[in-house]
Amino acid sequence: MFYLLAIALSSLALTIGAVGLVIKRSRGSGENFSEAHSSKGFEPGIRTRPVKRVNSLAEAAVILGARSLMLFDRQGFVIEAYNVSEEYEAETAAIMAELIGMLEGLGLPASTVTLNDLKSFVIELERVSDMRLYGLVVGGEAGLKDAAYARNVLQKYLESIVERRW
Repeated sequence: MFYLLAIALSSLALTIGAVGLVIKRSRGSGENFSEAHSSKGFEPGIRTRPVKRVNSLAEAAVILGARSLMLFDRQGFVIEAYNVSEEYEAETAAIMAELIGMLEGLGLPASTVTLNDLKSFVIELERVSDMRLYGLVVGGEAGLKDAAYARNVLQKYLESIVERRW
């Protein structure tokens, strides 16, 4: 049991390091992301209004106040990413999928996995046909407070993709 716990903790440390590396790399490219600054009492972050439709991951990032977003499946394949270095997309998705599999293998809940003091988390989305999908949300300055709201926003984005394809 101690051996499994040690493996789980080392994988978690590796995952946090990979997420940090992706964030640092994406900051360097900075083409797709501009920092939101608070002014006149407005603070960027999660809105409480219900979301009816989300047309892009960039729009979802603005709604959530997130720095980066990535959708991936249970096998670790990237479906779509926003503001994540293309060089590290596949590696990050594979590490996150492995982390989720390890947590489930240990009998721990993996529907929401928080990283970096609620500034980043992985959330399980609803199934699309037979695929289990997950979203990696990397927070900005304000941080993220409501994983259920983030799940709802990303789910609305997935629904808009399905509507466009049919």
